[in-house]
Amino acid sequence: MNMTDGLPFSVQNYIKIRCFFAEVYKMSVFLHVMRKHIFFLIVIFAVSVTHAQEASSLERINRLLTKRADVDTTRIYQPKPGFALGLISSGQKAGFDVDVNFSFDDGTDGLSQYSLSENLCKKAGFDVEYGSLALSYSFELGRRSAQRKLSFGLDLMRRTWGLRFNYFSITNPFVSSLTLGHEGADDYFHDEIVTDEVATLKSFTIDGYYVFNNKRFAYPAAYKIGLIQRRTTGSWIAAARYMQGSVYNSPDAAFDSYNLLDCFSTMQASVGGGYSVNFVLWHRDPTDFRDKGLRNLTINLTAMPVLTVFNYLKTVSYEYEYDEEGHRYSGENVSKVLCRPVPNYIGSAALGFTYDRFFFSAQFIYNRFYFRSRDAFNASQVEVYDLLEGLGYKGVFHDWALKGLLVYRF
Repeated sequence: MNMTDGLPFSVQNYIKIRCFFAEVYKMSVFLHVMRKHIFFLIVIFAVSVTHAQEASSLERINRLLTKRADVDTTRIYQPKPGFALGLISSGQKAGFDVDVNFSFDDGTDGLSQYSLSENLCKKAGFDVEYGSLALSYSFELGRRSAQRKLSFGLDLMRRTWGLRFNYFSITNPFVSSLTLGHEGADDYFHDEIVTDEVATLKSFTIDGYYVFNNKRFAYPAAYKIGLIQRRTTGSWIAAARYMQGSVYNSPDAAFDSYNLLDCFSTMQASVGGGYSVNFVLWHRDPTDFRDKGLRNLTINLTAMPVLTVFNYLKTVSYEYEYDEEGHRYSGENVSKVLCRPVPNYIGSAALGFTYDRFFFSAQFIYNRFYFRSRDAFNASQVEVYDLLEGLGYKGVFHDWALKGLLVYRF
């Protein structure tokens, strides 16, 4: 029998409510006492799950970077993978050139040229490698090659495939010129200006490759420590590149020079392939497990023509006007076009010398990527060019580097 039986209904409800809140209070006291223990249990559980996930992820990454491949051992020697530390010394020069051809209604031809580059950039730095992954950092030595420069590179070079990431930016004065008519004619005009203003060039690239004869040919052998070519071997290689570049020129700088092109940005996607060969000039196998006695001298030559199948170009031309007080201000005329496909080229050469656990590499890398369009400007988008005819655009990114690398494998 319930003790509340016989009591008025309102009193029964009051007692039930009091009992409910009493139970809630007891539960809150219990939770208050146990809150630290519960907190620690939650933390331990979260750390355990995270550690398990991290361990699993780290193991997968480690296997990717250090897995020993199934290769023809008569052609390729694979030292035990591990950490390596190296020193870098390099010289580099990069820049951008563009020609804008046009003609007026009266038939007069014109050419506007624009050039931005750096002086020879001398750098030194460090290289840290683990398995097939290499991270490098370099800084300029001596006189600066540009007013401002930033560069960064990351390589993942494996026997079968690889990726290379590269970014650089340059801020420097530029040269521009304007030519009208033909030399010797009465209306011929030519002038060149080196402005005190500066422009900024930025370039970001991702290069990828795939080696077809990957069981007998070690493409990275002359570029990084970790794979050694025993006998002269070559292979066809598939290549792909994505590049995003831009040049920014301020309105004041553009006003002081003869420019039809003040700013531009481009996105390119290229595919192709070529051939790479390792010439082994000297090889001697190691005499113990720590690679003592290992000797190797290899030269690599690689040529990879590609076709730029996607070539998007955005250009900006400033339009100058004056207000009532004579102050100059500018607007923007923007053009966006898809340029026609163009052939481009990626090439490199390297010499690699291995002595026990030491490795030295001298590398030369050359890139020359073109942009070209007969309709570089969309007349419906850029009204300032309505008076011009036969407008054509031709530009090129050029970048070459000579790099020395000395590495010790632990």
